[in-house]
Amino acid sequence: MNLIQPLFARVARLLKVEAEAKEKRLSETQRANLLSNFGAIVLNGLFFPTAGKILGAGLLLTWFLDELKASAFVIGLVIPIQYGAALLAQPWIGQWLSTKPRRARYYRVQAIARAVLWCGLGVAAWLAADTTPAFLIALFFIVVVGDAVAAGLGNIAFSDTLARTIPKQLRGRARGWRGVCGAAVAGTAGVLITLFVSGESGIRMFALLFAVAGICYGIGGLTFGTIREPPQDPPSTINGASAASLTSRMRRILRDKVFRRFYAVEALLIPATQGLVFFSIFGRREFHLDMKALGLLLVSDAAAPFIGNYVWGKLSDRRGNRLVIGAAAIIALAAPAMAILLHFSAQDFTHGTVLAFFAAIVFAVGFASVGVDIATKNFVLDLAADPERPVYIGTNDTLVALPTMLLVAGGFAIDRAGYLPVFIAIACCTGAAVALMGRLPRESRENRPPVAGATLQ
Repeated sequence: MNLIQPLFARVARLLKVEAEAKEKRLSETQRANLLSNFGAIVLNGLFFPTAGKILGAGLLLTWFLDELKASAFVIGLVIPIQYGAALLAQPWIGQWLSTKPRRARYYRVQAIARAVLWCGLGVAAWLAADTTPAFLIALFFIVVVGDAVAAGLGNIAFSDTLARTIPKQLRGRARGWRGVCGAAVAGTAGVLITLFVSGESGIRMFALLFAVAGICYGIGGLTFGTIREPPQDPPSTINGASAASLTSRMRRILRDKVFRRFYAVEALLIPATQGLVFFSIFGRREFHLDMKALGLLLVSDAAAPFIGNYVWGKLSDRRGNRLVIGAAAIIALAAPAMAILLHFSAQDFTHGTVLAFFAAIVFAVGFASVGVDIATKNFVLDLAADPERPVYIGTNDTLVALPTMLLVAGGFAIDRAGYLPVFIAIACCTGAAVALMGRLPRESRENRPPVAGATLQ
């Protein structure tokens, strides 16, 4: 590991982090740890976000299930399971994790678990490509459930490790550059699919992509596992992990008016940030987009975070998270607007124009989602006191899971009433979130207290 740390530190220097480290008057050891940790987080983006992009529920997973002739309702279950049901246990995971002196190791464990799951599905899909679809659909959902449980642990471990090792003024850029790296690699994968994959490619192409994503998860977890975390109070000094203690801590969080207002905005933005699956079904079934089109859409899906992480990360650090959430929400409105236009005027457009519209929809959803993701996660970190941070993150994740699970109604609505009601509902929720933005507190970097001193020790 000691041989890799200087490489990570060099990456941080290239991204001009060293100047800010010097301003904090850190010792040489503290500065070296900050630089190597920042570099490890950024280079984790070459692998982990890449896997997430390849396995995006709105594109590859949706198209895989559609290839297996699953109904819109079944396809619509992916988002509630992947991002919803497994997050219900987050407060307990956060409570348990808060008693551990090191958190990065748990990120590594969940990454390896996800690598095994997706590589296993890839092998199974390759070998069982000619069997009945029901077997692969059942196996797929077993993997998705396991992946979601692991991701729940990884999300808290990542965010808490980031907060403990990276100062507040650099967190947006750390997340942003990490996302840029992942977008660049995922975009390259999309280009390769567009150039070399036949439009009629079947299940075995999905199997290969599942395996590649699994390998990326494993390497990304090992990269993050090199982070050097600061000393932590012994677990015995932290509140116990009893149910009563957890309930008390959750009640304190829910009594915070700022947190409740923030959550209302966050919940209303879920249909826009997690609703790509519905736009994808629309394109796949109504306009017969094939695998070559999937490659182009993956490029658009990768271009969005490539640009968005750079823009939103810097904007979050310099202008605050409220501005980023509001701007991203306004951009998200473009996706349902374009889908509604296609719904009524598709006959007036050529196939190339329709494909361009869907690329723009994918870009709008991805670009807005990056802004919301960076700003909301950093907002939670700013709200939480250091000892309470894992429980704060876990409580917020569980609350987010509840409206996410309601997205299952989208697939049911498409089967019963068509696409238009779903697109209108997404637009209305997003508009309401924009209207509520004014109730969040205005942030000022100059007036914020410094990050807890233990962060860089």
